[in-house]
Amino acid sequence: MSRKTTLILAIVFGVILFGFGLYLSFFETRGFVRTTAIIEQIEETWTGTDGDGYDLYDHEVLVSYTVDGVTRQSRLDTWSADYEVGKRVRIYYDPADPEKIHGDSRKLGMILWIAGPVVAAVSAVTLVRESRKKEEQPAV
Repeated sequence: MSRKTTLILAIVFGVILFGFGLYLSFFETRGFVRTTAIIEQIEETWTGTDGDGYDLYDHEVLVSYTVDGVTRQSRLDTWSADYEVGKRVRIYYDPADPEKIHGDSRKLGMILWIAGPVVAAVSAVTLVRESRKKEEQPAV
């Protein structure tokens, strides 16, 4: 793959990161209500090993939370290495369907919507500089 193609792919990747970050930060939980949940259970399932021989795991996190005086339990769509049973975590629930919840992905979203433009900008500047260098080189 040529350097130019790699830089163009990096620009596209940066734009995708930015879009995904915006989605996580602002749109995934739009219309949802924030509350606190308690981690009741964490199930860890071994899924295999990666190319370097490290074990891979999936994690399912069961949380309980109260909406309008009713205690509910749902599976969380996020996992973090610092999660432990009994820990309080921020969640967002759909008021029309309180069983539908999302974990707090806003920090990750903010990182992505900042990192995406940085990746795209650095790649674009590098691409432009390399194009100018080629134009400035005398023909042999």
